[in-house]
Amino acid sequence: MIPEKKPFFITGENKALIQSIMASRANHPVNILIKGKHGLGKSELARQLAASYQMDYVPIPINLLQESGQLMGHDEFLDNQTTFIESNFVRSVRTPNSLIHLEELNRPESPKALGELFPLLDDSRMIVHDKIGEVKVAAGIVFVGTLNIGFEYTGVDPLDEALRDRFHFIELGYLPPAEETRLISMRTGLSGPQVTQLVELVNSLRYDGQDPVHVSTRRMLMIAELIHAGLPMQTALVNSIGIDKDKLESILMRLDFGGIMSGGRGKVGDGDYVLL
Repeated sequence: MIPEKKPFFITGENKALIQSIMASRANHPVNILIKGKHGLGKSELARQLAASYQMDYVPIPINLLQESGQLMGHDEFLDNQTTFIESNFVRSVRTPNSLIHLEELNRPESPKALGELFPLLDDSRMIVHDKIGEVKVAAGIVFVGTLNIGFEYTGVDPLDEALRDRFHFIELGYLPPAEETRLISMRTGLSGPQVTQLVELVNSLRYDGQDPVHVSTRRMLMIAELIHAGLPMQTALVNSIGIDKDKLESILMRLDFGGIMSGGRGKVGDGDYVLL
């Protein structure tokens, strides 16, 4: 299914990189790995790539894989016999012009569960399975992996270097204030001084020199929806950001809730941002 097209901002450099990668799809399938902190739009970028290039979008939750071979399918007892049922992943790999989103690529229950991916992502683009025969990657396929990296994420493993070497890299960071303001307005309807102050407040938290707080773009949109529905901004912030409320309130007080960011704080984003 082709996703709905939504506004999505990326750097001009990342857009040019994506266009070059996707252009090579005419010659062979391609693999893209999207990195960045949680909530900055990695999964949404995968969906918007599919929407922009009119591709079927197929999410594959890697974190559900528990053992080797599970990616390809499973055995079922049907009509008094054991039958191997092909997975949605196999069907997608064989369907031209599909974008296969490998979600949480570094969070399988067992690293061995990713074994079948290696030959499908390298130059051979095929694997011979003992129960379903040859599985060959169809024309125009794009594999997009997303992952979170860091000690704060439970259940994640370092990505195998041989697997990592098969991907092009796209890294997402915080949007600059102007683009984040536009995105929030376009997605939630919040506008005017309220959205400007919200972005200033959150960037003050993100780039506070004493005690920075990660506030994702996803969280920003959730907060903006609450404010647009009538909740006071400070209440929306204090009850939405996942840290101790007393700590957050003390940070807001220290930053002067009524006039923070008047002179600008920190380095917010790099380069020019454009719509995908």
